[in-house]
Amino acid sequence: MTTSCGKTSRHARSKATTRQPKPRIDSRLALIDATLDLIFDKGIDAVRLDDIISEVGVTTGSLYWHFRDRDDLIRQALAEHLRRSIEATVEGINTALDTATGRDDYLAQLTPFLANPFDPEHVNARWRRFELLVSTHRDPELRELMHDLQVRSQRAFVDVLTKAQQRGMFRDDLDPVAVATAINALGLGSNIVEILGDDGPTPAAWFGLMGFFVASMFPDQPKRP
Repeated sequence: MTTSCGKTSRHARSKATTRQPKPRIDSRLALIDATLDLIFDKGIDAVRLDDIISEVGVTTGSLYWHFRDRDDLIRQALAEHLRRSIEATVEGINTALDTATGRDDYLAQLTPFLANPFDPEHVNARWRRFELLVSTHRDPELRELMHDLQVRSQRAFVDVLTKAQQRGMFRDDLDPVAVATAINALGLGSNIVEILGDDGPTPAAWFGLMGFFVASMFPDQPKRP
């Protein structure tokens, strides 16, 4: 607004120069996401700290505040990816338990979460998990990190299975810890299907077997008169 003297009022100047604050970002998470994008697109060897810093728009000091070096950034990024993958699987199994209308519906919802060796995204995620597990033999810090992740994953699965037992959706003569471990091993080992290619099972045969495996863990249904 201009006064009679042709000057802009103090209120108008103040209003015009007021800037909206930029939304704050979680710089650690942003650095991890940028690193994962680069790893999945071009591989680990393509990770350059300068590129990551430029992509996220943070300072070098910010990166080193969160991570000691390039290896630490990569290690933490891959571990975060695994954590998200495990969390999504547990959430899916939990949701199936909470929303299933009955045994058959629960079986149908649960089976794909056990192991899907025909989905490229799932297969690639398992290969990355294999790479992490192999790396633990020469990286004590990664071994400790992976141990913590696996323990949390195991406990989450056990909690879901225990809840299923309480609801009568899971046999009470089976040990939830043993079953959770078997499910984890089955998921990792299912990548053999990709290696076998045409010599491996068809999707129908594979998921039929997984359905049989899951169904065997349900309590026997009462026979109809």
